[in-house]
Amino acid sequence: MAMSLKKITAIAVGGAMVASTLASGVAAETVVIGDVDEFMKNVVKDGKPNVDIVVGSKAAAMDVVAAADIAAKIGSMCYKEATIEDGLAKLGFTASADSELTFDLKGIYPNDTEIILMAAPRSSYTSGLLPDLFTLSGQIEGLEKIVEGLISVNISKAVIDPNVRRLSTLVRDSDADPNDVNNNDKSEDAIEFLLTNVYKKDNETYIIPKKGMLYGTLMFEDGKKDFAHISRVHIGMEMPFLGEIYRIVDVDGKSIYLGKDAYSGILRDGEIVDIGNGYQVKVKKVLVSIETGDTKVAIEILKDGKVVKSADEERPYVLRHGEIGVIVYDAHMDIPRDYGYASLIITKDVKEYKLGEKFDGDWKLYAIAKDDNRILVKKTKFDTEEDTLTDYITIQVGSEDLPVCGLALRYEGDEIKDLDIGDVVEFVNDYAMVEFTDDDEEDKLYAKYKMEISKDVTLDIGQKIEILNAEIELKDIKATAQEVVPIETPIAKLDTEASLDTDKYLILVGGPVANKLTEELQKQGKVNINNDSPATLQVVDGRILVVAGGDRHKTREAALYLIQNY
Repeated sequence: MAMSLKKITAIAVGGAMVASTLASGVAAETVVIGDVDEFMKNVVKDGKPNVDIVVGSKAAAMDVVAAADIAAKIGSMCYKEATIEDGLAKLGFTASADSELTFDLKGIYPNDTEIILMAAPRSSYTSGLLPDLFTLSGQIEGLEKIVEGLISVNISKAVIDPNVRRLSTLVRDSDADPNDVNNNDKSEDAIEFLLTNVYKKDNETYIIPKKGMLYGTLMFEDGKKDFAHISRVHIGMEMPFLGEIYRIVDVDGKSIYLGKDAYSGILRDGEIVDIGNGYQVKVKKVLVSIETGDTKVAIEILKDGKVVKSADEERPYVLRHGEIGVIVYDAHMDIPRDYGYASLIITKDVKEYKLGEKFDGDWKLYAIAKDDNRILVKKTKFDTEEDTLTDYITIQVGSEDLPVCGLALRYEGDEIKDLDIGDVVEFVNDYAMVEFTDDDEEDKLYAKYKMEISKDVTLDIGQKIEILNAEIELKDIKATAQEVVPIETPIAKLDTEASLDTDKYLILVGGPVANKLTEELQKQGKVNINNDSPATLQVVDGRILVVAGGDRHKTREAALYLIQNY
């Protein structure tokens, strides 16, 4: 481990100036001048962007990333109704975002170093899982607890880049147990994350090794974001998977079944719910024992009026037939004991995925499990256990019965060699990518995560979905044809392409040195941003919002504050 200590220390010292700037930036507060709440109410009009986001033509890369993140924020507020006379509406969605750049791979990191990049939907998750990355102990703890069990890594050569933390288009599900299946009155959080190992052999040779890239999902206790509060999953929970929200329907051997919501709620015995394509689910009978309190629920799945699958078991249990899954998680009788009621989650489009098998190309599926010291990928068979207190079904994996806390897709193809400026390495299904760039700087090389993704979905009237961090509901159908409905994300403009004389609202990213429009406001005496200014949000004349600070780090901090608080 001595080699590791020297190497990580050298990297920390080599990046000391950047490190101290970053650390001090986190500690500082953001100054807010004017009514930002009122300003943000006007940036979307009739479901479309009503704002131009302006960044300096010669601004630092960090300013450009800040502008892109703000654009994604505005895009998530946009909407457009798709209406047709009858049938279904087909909707299309597009989203894009970039992470921060790594530190300079050539100038900061020594040769023979494995550089680890991790990103989550919010930087607070990355910081929670990988705290204190500017200390030696923090680096070692992060490598051992989070990285080593997920991807190929040599800890004696490895260092986690502290600059890459957030990719805003990754999905966060803030209520992963909306039906409170586990009966704890809490809303677990589920996130997507990315992990990559970039091996620097020398200043000209960069490689991603076999098993060196991973897309994953993780469950956390409500509001928590650190290793200690990674939570186990159970049947009936929601889980993000490649940009969409699925229900965990069932497990069997090495197979896990994921489906889309068709119905969730309470049905009285004898009631039937239609779920489309000729399928119905019926609660035939609910019986509760007076002596023991044990509850049995009889369920039928019907196709075109005929029973195709049925069960009569004690709850909780799962009934599957083809692409239909029914989770029976609770039941009770009314006080006169005239009727029984069953709590159900009904899913459609249920798909089976097998651990250890190819998911797509060179990517294989794993369960993410947790032991006392780390999270790790497992491909041995699943098992389930019924909690004796709450009657919900937890999921374990492997001979050790480790609790499952997420899923992973890992790259297991050949090592990817000769990476250089302009190269892009795709994640599974082209969901995300690692991009290498010089950021228009001489003799530099950086890496970053990037997403440019589109999704098509079909909705019925009243149906809601969560996709690409947006909740969409089809409220009505009025026209006579189907219409594709994109979420339009405003594109950031350069200061050479924009003017203060516009009917649109403006968000100016960067201070007077970096942004010509901010410089105009400074000359008019409407803002006062200098090299010592803290992260600042300032509303000017009610229609201009300046997002700036004394340097690019302060500007970035101001942008993050805007995204997270408005």
